[in-house]
Amino acid sequence: MNLQQLHYVVALAEAKSFTKAAESSFVVQSALSQQVRKFEEELGVTLFERTTRSVSLTPAGEALLPLMHQVVAGLDQIKVDAQALSGIVTGRLTVGMMEVPSESLDVATLMATFHSRYPDVSVTLRSGGSDVLLTATRDRKLDAAIVGSNVSRAADQLSFTHLFTESLIAVIPCDHPLAKHRTVSVTELAALPFIDFPPGYGLRHETDRGFAEVPRRVAFEVTRVDEVVHFVRQNLGVALLPESVARTRADTDASLALRPVTGVEMQRRVHLVAPQSHLRSAACQAFIACVHEHLASH
Repeated sequence: MNLQQLHYVVALAEAKSFTKAAESSFVVQSALSQQVRKFEEELGVTLFERTTRSVSLTPAGEALLPLMHQVVAGLDQIKVDAQALSGIVTGRLTVGMMEVPSESLDVATLMATFHSRYPDVSVTLRSGGSDVLLTATRDRKLDAAIVGSNVSRAADQLSFTHLFTESLIAVIPCDHPLAKHRTVSVTELAALPFIDFPPGYGLRHETDRGFAEVPRRVAFEVTRVDEVVHFVRQNLGVALLPESVARTRADTDASLALRPVTGVEMQRRVHLVAPQSHLRSAACQAFIACVHEHLASH
């Protein structure tokens, strides 16, 4: 048996699909299937039950999987320790990123700093909702992620580092009757159609929490801040956005009005999530340090 076969077996156990395991391992499906079969033959046990529609672990596979995870984690740690000893940071860094407007975190400047210091690290950015990014970090498909912290922390093998917090503010059409008020209540907003992010996004977790006692109707779900603002501008509903983001978009736009919300406190709390320190690559450790330095200087 070899280490690549072990990685294929673990990938298949997690994906429960030869197609998905092959995609995540960057190998053709037939090759992955062949290597998994060879691994089973050398062990002398069948690890997977295979049908035309699904793949599942056998009792032997269930029993051996925790040990295989330990071996893979140990190999990853050897790479981390070797880079730390050499003092050279190389390899690949894959970072998950919910939409964080530059008003809150200037990602381009952050990455420019990181690249200038660690030019031998290849960086890949992945976008998505906070729930998806958390799962991908827990599954070691991402080295780190910036997420809305208004999400579950059930993944105890992850560390959460607070980056910043800001209040949510209502964005409404300027000709709406509520725009005449200095503040708007949760009850008043709940009577209007909402433009919001889909379930699984950090902001959606927070707005759903804020309206838990006052039912509202989400008329439109979009995935970008600029789309939220544009939909409000078209009188399709109201929205809640982090204050710095809303002011950048709406302070100079006469068609929009921004109003503080009363009745419940809603905030966007942003965290950097990563594996526990002993499981991070040297590139991941360097990136985390750059994030903290960037925020401290802005």
